[in-house]
Amino acid sequence: MQKIKKFLAKALLVISLSFIVTPTAAPIANIPVVSTVQAATYNKATIKNVQKALNKLGYDCGTPDGIMGKKTKAAIKDYQKDKDLKVTGTVNKTLLKSLGVKASTSTASDTKKKETTVYVTKTGSKYHKGSCRYLRQSKISISLSEAKKYYDPCSVCKP
Repeated sequence: MQKIKKFLAKALLVISLSFIVTPTAAPIANIPVVSTVQAATYNKATIKNVQKALNKLGYDCGTPDGIMGKKTKAAIKDYQKDKDLKVTGTVNKTLLKSLGVKASTSTASDTKKKETTVYVTKTGSKYHKGSCRYLRQSKISISLSEAKKYYDPCSVCKP
C-alpha cells in the first residue's frame, strides 16, 4: 500500500508540473499561404504558350519548351504575386485567363495514345482484337482507323 501511495504521488507531481512548465504556443500571423495542389494537368503546347507569354511580359521562363521546370514555376509565382492572383506556381485556369492564353487541344502525340490498335493476318481480309483465335499464325498491328479503311471487322471477336 505504501508503494502505491508513493507511485501515485510521483505521478500526480509529474502531471501537475507538466502543465506548469509547458509553454503556450503563440499564434503566428501574416505568413503567406502557398498552395501546391495542381487542379488540372495541361499539355506541353499550353505550357509552352504560357512560357512565351510570361517571357514576353518580362518574367524569365527560359526557352519555351513546354516543360514545367524551376524557372517556369518561379516566373509563374512572380507573375501571380504581381497580379494579386492565388500563388500556386502552376498553370491553372486563372493564370491562363490572366495571360490571355487558351488551353491547347490534344496534340498529334495525344491522338496516337488514344488510337486503338487492332490486328490483321498476312492472308486475311478482316481485322481482329489481340485475343482473337484467328491470329495464331500471324499478327500484324494496325490502327483501328486504318483497319476500317481496308478491312472488315471479324465476326468472331467483334473489335
